[in-house]
Amino acid sequence: MLDDAPVALRDSFRRFNDGGGKFRLAVINACNLDCAFCHNEAMANPRRGGVRRDVLGVDDLVAIASAWARLGGAQINLTGGEPLALPELVPLIEAIDKRATRIALNSNVLLAERLLRRPRVAAIDVILASLHTLDDATWRDQLGGRRARDATDAIVALARHGYRVDLNYSLGPANRDHFDDVLDFALAHDLHLKAIALVRSSTAPGFYGGDWVDPAWLAARLDARGAACEGSRDSFGGRRTTYRIGRCKIEVKNIAAGRLHTDFCRGCLHQAQCGEGIYGLRTGVDGLLKPCLLRRDRHRPIEPRGDLERQLLDAVHAMVGDWSSARFVGGAPG
Repeated sequence: MLDDAPVALRDSFRRFNDGGGKFRLAVINACNLDCAFCHNEAMANPRRGGVRRDVLGVDDLVAIASAWARLGGAQINLTGGEPLALPELVPLIEAIDKRATRIALNSNVLLAERLLRRPRVAAIDVILASLHTLDDATWRDQLGGRRARDATDAIVALARHGYRVDLNYSLGPANRDHFDDVLDFALAHDLHLKAIALVRSSTAPGFYGGDWVDPAWLAARLDARGAACEGSRDSFGGRRTTYRIGRCKIEVKNIAAGRLHTDFCRGCLHQAQCGEGIYGLRTGVDGLLKPCLLRRDRHRPIEPRGDLERQLLDAVHAMVGDWSSARFVGGAPG
């Protein structure tokens, strides 16, 4: 339990939680799409020639998620790969001792039938559905899918089935001109929408497929659509600005307006390329705790039979560090 931990670890965990830091648990390293910009939670990507090494099983993942919930973690993002491709996904979710923790399912929703053919899974608090474009050519060329309607139909069906579905739109050179289409879909179905810039997960030249696109220009588009700005705040993962059009909330996350650097970032060789800052603690089937996508030298094995709560607390504390030296850094990443 968090109250039993040393004060410094408790403080770091609470700051991480309150500041919007995320815990992302990759339950599978396989996907039915091949998005050009996929960071795959820093796992070796088998769709790009990487060797898939699954170290942890379902019981291990349940234990890790339950440990995060016991600590009072605000949210667990179940990711992949594509989590709906995991046959045991629903039993895994229902086995988590979630307490007051929200469970968010990050999904491309193309396998939605696996949820639709059964009663709504009460433990899933929100489905974060990826919807980066409604253009079929971009869908095929950039995402490796068949057509955008496969996703939009699934999103509507999941919402009708009783799930809360929010949309995730990742902004890059290939879909910059498609934001209004995605927004129109969100408005038509009263869905919340989050827009973020592409997050670099490797130092490879040309990762973005062109110049990095600053989400700042979305403010003008939203203003033109009559959106009311409800405010901004600096947070883990970048500055978040919230807008509202009718019942639809739109959140724009912009790391160029401020991404968090802490003690963890000191001496990092990738600061100029950093597209996320301190944001999410990742782990999953590859058995590694990953406080950063780019700093692979700081990835460490997680021991599922050890003290999971202490391992998670230590990892978060390393990310947060001495808060008096933390700062928000602006500017576009390279």
